[in-house]
Amino acid sequence: MKNALIVIDIQNDYFPGGAFTLENADEACKVAVEAIEQAKRDGWLVVGVQHVNSPDAPFFKPDTEGVKTHSAIAAALVDAPTVVKSEADSFFKTNLEQIVREAGITDIYLTGMMTQHCITHTALSPQASGMKVHIIAKGCAAPAKALSDLALHGLSARCDVV
Repeated sequence: MKNALIVIDIQNDYFPGGAFTLENADEACKVAVEAIEQAKRDGWLVVGVQHVNSPDAPFFKPDTEGVKTHSAIAAALVDAPTVVKSEADSFFKTNLEQIVREAGITDIYLTGMMTQHCITHTALSPQASGMKVHIIAKGCAAPAKALSDLALHGLSARCDVV
């Protein structure tokens, strides 16, 4: 078993004062930082994912404070590769699959933002096939906690929700 932690879209626009605030963003961020630190201690591959939208999008606009990775996550991810994406699925049209396959990863652990969208699409991505997918539930956030919980319940049919 060879593990990777994939940290998805923990960016400023999702926090208070940002363009699209999520419920429990601060708590999910704290849990994600702890997961990053533990993964590094355990020798796992850690990969950050950053979503960048087009300039006319409602959030994650290029060259804005909102698109930047949250400072606590950026500090924890120092020296980790970062994948930039423009779609919900972190594997889609990125080099994430290449990174994890070249490292011989068998199990991926996901933490991050928009449980019902980016976490779900990444977890169920065709490019994740052949790897066991685990979701760190307390490290996820959505516009409403109930929505996050609903998405995690749905994911539990195909993924290990921890």
